[in-house]
Amino acid sequence: MSLLFSSGLFIRKLTNAASGSLILRVRISLNENVSLSHTMSPDIMKLNMQKTSLDINNNSNSSELLAAAADFYSNEKYLRALKRLQPNSDSKAIVDRATKKPLDEVLAALDSLDEFNVNDVQNFVSEFLHEPGVEIKSANLTEWTEQPDIVNTLHNNDLKQFFNALNRQWLDLYKTLDSDMLLPGSVSSHLPMLHPFIVPGGRFLEIYYWDTYWTVEGLLVTGMFKTVRQMIENFINFINLYGFIPNGSRVYYLNRSQPPYFAQIVLKYYETCLNSEKLSLHEKSQIKHFVLNEALDSLKKEYNFWMKEKLIEINFKNKTYKLNIFKAKTDKPRPESYFEDIITADFLTDDEQKSKLYQHIASGAESGHDFTSRWFQDPMKISTIEASDIIPVDLNAILYKSELVISKLSDLKGDVETAKQFRNYSIERMNTINTVLWSSENKMWNDLNINRLTAQSEHFYLSNLSPLWFGVEPPDGVTPMQMIDLHIRNSIDNYNGVPYSYIYSKEQWDFPNAWAPYQLSVVEMIHKHDQELALRMARKFFNSVYTGWKLYDAFYEKYNSLCPGQRGAGGEYEVQSGFGWTNGVILRLIEIFKDKLLED
Repeated sequence: MSLLFSSGLFIRKLTNAASGSLILRVRISLNENVSLSHTMSPDIMKLNMQKTSLDINNNSNSSELLAAAADFYSNEKYLRALKRLQPNSDSKAIVDRATKKPLDEVLAALDSLDEFNVNDVQNFVSEFLHEPGVEIKSANLTEWTEQPDIVNTLHNNDLKQFFNALNRQWLDLYKTLDSDMLLPGSVSSHLPMLHPFIVPGGRFLEIYYWDTYWTVEGLLVTGMFKTVRQMIENFINFINLYGFIPNGSRVYYLNRSQPPYFAQIVLKYYETCLNSEKLSLHEKSQIKHFVLNEALDSLKKEYNFWMKEKLIEINFKNKTYKLNIFKAKTDKPRPESYFEDIITADFLTDDEQKSKLYQHIASGAESGHDFTSRWFQDPMKISTIEASDIIPVDLNAILYKSELVISKLSDLKGDVETAKQFRNYSIERMNTINTVLWSSENKMWNDLNINRLTAQSEHFYLSNLSPLWFGVEPPDGVTPMQMIDLHIRNSIDNYNGVPYSYIYSKEQWDFPNAWAPYQLSVVEMIHKHDQELALRMARKFFNSVYTGWKLYDAFYEKYNSLCPGQRGAGGEYEVQSGFGWTNGVILRLIEIFKDKLLED
């Protein structure tokens, strides 16, 4: 696979006198300098300047081109001009266009472009820009089979037909980067990749970090172990290059991550492979060596990133505690949602307040829940978002699980000291979660606002229960099923999938939308205690997805919990079909419950 950034790009290099770090600046006009390094944090920019370890492509200029591409796709004149040309277009499509010509030529043309002349902008687009996604092609998924072993365990013909439709989706969602259409010096906003990859679908022509966990669930159900291995290696490559796994595989996502599910991805792959009857002892030995060495090393690197970059100390009831937060390294509008962010911040006149709001917005995106009233001071107004000033329950529960996974894998490797160290980390974190984030009055965990040192919201969100499915035992003698009975049992029976929240804010992570990842997380947790209730809940969401497929021959990103089969709505973009994590969740539910899902 050849790198999408080819050599030959002219770019000026300036050294920052204060820090000595290398900065790339491109002068667009006499009065407008748009070296907007908000697309990549200063640390990441510096890291990529130092590293030439994009050696997978043997291109010594690759790090410079990566930074230059980041600058280009956050260029405000570029963003404004293309939006004026097509005011109703998806903002993300603007930054997903590869250049037809070397970037120095594109920048020279942009410099002289009259952004207010629609004909000039149209000519600029036609001459210098490809359509979005031209460099992303379907790949040959050689491991795919029409009849995975699990099909032999199914007897209901309707379920088999539905399973086959889900399984075929992988063929459409498996992509690779193809640089054949790009000239030397041309750039794409897509990051270089070691291997082909599964995309969510629709407008999302790149991988997303936390989506991948549920995609992996489905791939493992269908026996595609090698494909999962490639996805893990893609993430290891990201960690080696950038020090963390970005939100997605685009340059404009390099200022933030997403919920850190990598440890759970690796553990799921490891345990599934070692329990598989398809793999030989030799293959299992190779997988074990890979997981306990290269993968485990990367898990620890990623963990260190979260503990260094996104750790906060708070004084709570006269004692100091450490917990993690989402905090994107940017104070500018997101390039992929540039105009949405500008509109959100339009009411502010103070630049410092705008910068803080932009960071909150990007941090909300880092959470994966972009957006929900959960992050807002006023549940109805995204302009009151406070995401980077909140200690999230789910993030800390996920990191608790990561600590357990690293401890377990270290123990399997024979590294007793590291195993003990991370086990102690997990115990300390569980105690902190149960001290700082637990509400005895409401019998659930709450996000904590670090400025007010009170619960961020009085409302219920499914994530308030998330420590349950990561193995945190609730305090005060409260049992998991007491919490389920109190907070969501009625929703299990009354909705077609449990909605993430009960606030009708018109944001996509609020009522009435039901999201596949949470359905599986809750079902698997309940299944340990009450299999009948778990089946009831699984059937409700399964029936919605199944009905949607029968009606529209499509699988959606989110579903309307009020109307079975109907896609969800709200948020910054139209609901997308495809869809990676929905497919993975339904395949996993089929693996757990099989024909019972379609029985009355």
